[in-house]
Amino acid sequence: MKYSIDYQQLHKGQKRPSDDGDIVGVTFDSESGFALIPNVGDVVSVPEMGSRCGVYGVVKSRLFSYLRSGEEIYCSINIVVEEVDIDHGALIKE
Repeated sequence: MKYSIDYQQLHKGQKRPSDDGDIVGVTFDSESGFALIPNVGDVVSVPEMGSRCGVYGVVKSRLFSYLRSGEEIYCSINIVVEEVDIDHGALIKE
């Protein structure tokens, strides 16, 4: 199975996340090992990288969409990250 992960930012006061395109661009297949993806409630911080937008906040939802093409199965994972006020000092000591 081949996987791809897309992140979307849900800004404060909005009902739908913004579609800023390819933020991280993670792709992998189940034969090459495993990929750690954030769960609902996890804090995510992805800085802007070049032309790619960043996301920051708490994971609100994860949507797994499956598609079969011949013998190959693809799974697209959409992760919505909600913008919230976070006390960074309570998460990590730097």
